Amino acid sequence: MKTSTKIKELPKEVSSFAETGERVSKIALELLIFLMPILFLPWTVNVLEFNKQALLIVMVLIALFAWFLKVLISGKVNFSLSLIHLPLIVLFLVYLFSTIFSLWPYGSFWGWPQITSESLLSLLGLVLFYFLLSNIFERKEIFNVLALFILSGSLAMLYGILQLFGKFFLPIGFTKTASFNTIGGVNNLGIFAAGLLPLIIICLVAAKKIHYRVFFFGALVVSTVLLLLINFQIAWWLLLTASVLIIVFGFQRRDIFDGRWLVLPIFFLVLALLFSFFRFQIPGFAQPPVEVFLKQQPSFSIAWQALRESPIFGTGPGTFVYNFSKYKALNFNQDFFWNLRFEWAGSKILTILGTNGILGVLAFLTLLGFFVFYGIRFLLVRDRASANFWLPSFGVFISFLVLSIGFFLYGSNLTIDFTYFLILGSTIVIFAPPKKEFILKPSSLLTLGLTFTFTVIFIFGLGIFILEGQRYIASVSCLKGIELWQQGQNEKALKQLERAVKIAPQNDFYWQELSQLYIQNINEIAKSADLSQEEVIKKIQFYINNAVNSTKEATNRNPENVVNWSVQGFVYQSLIGVVGGTKDQAVISYERAGQLEPTNPYFPTQTGISLLKEAETLTQDKQGEREKLLSDAQEKFEKAIELKTDYAPARFQMAMVYQAKGKEAEMLEELEKTKDFAPNDIGLAFQLGLVYYQRGNFERAKTELERTTSLNPNYANALYFLGLTYEKLGRRDDAIKIFERVVALNPDHPIATAVLNNLKTGQEPLKGVIEEQPPQAPIKE
Repeated sequence: MKTSTKIKELPKEVSSFAETGERVSKIALELLIFLMPILFLPWTVNVLEFNKQALLIVMVLIALFAWFLKVLISGKVNFSLSLIHLPLIVLFLVYLFSTIFSLWPYGSFWGWPQITSESLLSLLGLVLFYFLLSNIFERKEIFNVLALFILSGSLAMLYGILQLFGKFFLPIGFTKTASFNTIGGVNNLGIFAAGLLPLIIICLVAAKKIHYRVFFFGALVVSTVLLLLINFQIAWWLLLTASVLIIVFGFQRRDIFDGRWLVLPIFFLVLALLFSFFRFQIPGFAQPPVEVFLKQQPSFSIAWQALRESPIFGTGPGTFVYNFSKYKALNFNQDFFWNLRFEWAGSKILTILGTNGILGVLAFLTLLGFFVFYGIRFLLVRDRASANFWLPSFGVFISFLVLSIGFFLYGSNLTIDFTYFLILGSTIVIFAPPKKEFILKPSSLLTLGLTFTFTVIFIFGLGIFILEGQRYIASVSCLKGIELWQQGQNEKALKQLERAVKIAPQNDFYWQELSQLYIQNINEIAKSADLSQEEVIKKIQFYINNAVNSTKEATNRNPENVVNWSVQGFVYQSLIGVVGGTKDQAVISYERAGQLEPTNPYFPTQTGISLLKEAETLTQDKQGEREKLLSDAQEKFEKAIELKTDYAPARFQMAMVYQAKGKEAEMLEELEKTKDFAPNDIGLAFQLGLVYYQRGNFERAKTELERTTSLNPNYANALYFLGLTYEKLGRRDDAIKIFERVVALNPDHPIATAVLNNLKTGQEPLKGVIEEQPPQAPIKE
């Protein structure tokens, strides 16, 4: 098809429709560019990434459909043809196949509740954005596009500064913390600022009008202050790299780059060197929130082990958390944050290595290599570069290099990935040859092919649009349900969560939450005095069935998620003694969770607790079975202690096994050992005090019970036994004061009231209450 063929001029009305289509496309993309750094919405479970992904998909589809309309109406298409597009297409295809063979294809495609930025849908939106940006905008328009993004980025950075200074002006609860900003984590905000700063510097140099220079200078000040506030070493390394690159390229092309402006990169070079090596905090600046992230060495080790299992396409986009759970080293248990599950590696490239395999890394490196090659060639070949376009292209290229290096040093998120693709698209507009125009003749194969392609993409895009809307509604319902649950409105919460699973049944997170709410409702119904016994039994049976079915749905939807098996184990464990056979199901669930996360001591501990609970339900005629259960439980607790020697819950449960076996001395010894590992554990302190009380060691009981009430002054059961202990030690007045507090906390409790009356009338405190031994826990907390 000849690109120079002339066609007759379109009628005015038709031409107007075509222009409207192009204008809608540009407005949609400009809105996306402006809103992406600053958008968050409070009515979904994930307030940042989920909403940014929805914005990306909606705006890109609007722009794409409007562009299709413009092409079909005008009868011609202008397209940027370049080999530089190929690595991006290859990267998308690798992600596509990686999603197909993923551990959880649903999560790898959609993202949340997995990492949204790593999902195939997010990459699809970014690739389409890149395609539209590079084909709709002209070279002369790119400067304004970049200025718009810098404006939005500056607003996001300014908001981040206010947050770090504790100036919380938004009336939303979760925003009132220094760690919240509209980019992501505080460290990600620093990476964003470091990646944007070289572009701001070059735009300031390139700007001709005074108002532009004032604007870019303001953006430069904001980003600098933010970097000083965050003081993140990797951000300083990136700024150091950017400064060196600007100096080198600026000196190389001093025929275009005014040497007087080199004072800016030199200033930032010195600043970055100073803060990189000396790591000091500026007096008067608030200490930024500390973020915990996975280091490079364990990240590589985990990614490498995942690669050995799935070398070609990895385990699937967004599945690094499964790799971390399965392959993390045992020495993680010695760390203070041992129970955290990291959803991404220490860098984006290592995340890609584990989740998208060898092909994923090669595709990304090829993409990087292509753009580096074309960028350097454009910037250094003198007969192609002019002053008008060399400076903006210079800024775009340096930001591209900085963000690329950042991907090797730290993780990313959707806003940073969007920035990267904005830079890539801008690079194409500036570097690539002029667009070619193709005329769509009514009877040509090209017209037929494009029409068919547009129709398929339109139908597919419309389907994505509808499904994304359903996911959004489900997330809103889930958040409402969680909020109602926290407010104690369980019935209303159930309706919202049931609505969420009905709309988005493939999302395992909703099933997790729903199953736990059913279990809580069972406990609430059991305490209810407003229902007859028959109604209570009927409702409990209903909720038991629903809880079990919900947790089965979660594990069936995503069997690789350790949390699903943990929740299923919790549900079955909660039903031990109520429903027969639930002990075996609890053990199976926790053992499966242990296979998915073999170094976590929580799962053998919970397995042991399930066995211990079952043993407590057995009668005396099943002594042999009881002893077997206690021995099996002890083995599980010993295994947990092997995994983490200072794991207090396992040691505490070991003491409970000794108690069940009648070995009081061993129980007490184990509890004392446990106290060394968990000095601030309220339940442990109370249990120790109770044991000493029962053994008649009232001085030690007093010490432990006073420690318990110092940790929680309103712990009614601890106060109860502390009052009894004071009476045993001859401190009746102190005992009366303590029981007055108990009665104040539980004004209608008959036992506490009776004991207080006995103390005040000089009688034995338990007279008429309990004949021999005091109750273990007289008050329901």
